[in-house]
Amino acid sequence: MKSILLLLSFTLLWVNACEDPDTFVIGESFELAIGQEVLNKGANLQIKWTALSEDSRCPVNTNCVWEGQARMQLLVNDQPVELIIRSGMPEKAKTLVADGYILEAESLLPYPEGTKIDPAAYRLRLVVTAI
Repeated sequence: MKSILLLLSFTLLWVNACEDPDTFVIGESFELAIGQEVLNKGANLQIKWTALSEDSRCPVNTNCVWEGQARMQLLVNDQPVELIIRSGMPEKAKTLVADGYILEAESLLPYPEGTKIDPAAYRLRLVVTAI
């Protein structure tokens, strides 16, 4: 009987742990996949990458008229936020999110090489800093 109760308790604990979003640390960069959600309880911030609405970055070994851009849609505490990564315009990759915190997109990988990128392969590197 004790074994069954112990197994049941362990299973419930494991299920609850699986449902919780990953955590991130203020001031340290972290990666997100499309659809992934992260949480910082101390800062009361929850971030989810909901979509990549554009990736027109100029592929490597290609000459382009302009460098292109990548547009990411996120939810920060259930509020929509758009970040844009574009060379020469780093301010577009930053936004004030909540209660004195700034969200900044540092990079988006993989970088285009001329072939279609599987959406599941994208990784967005972010950092949240306090003002």
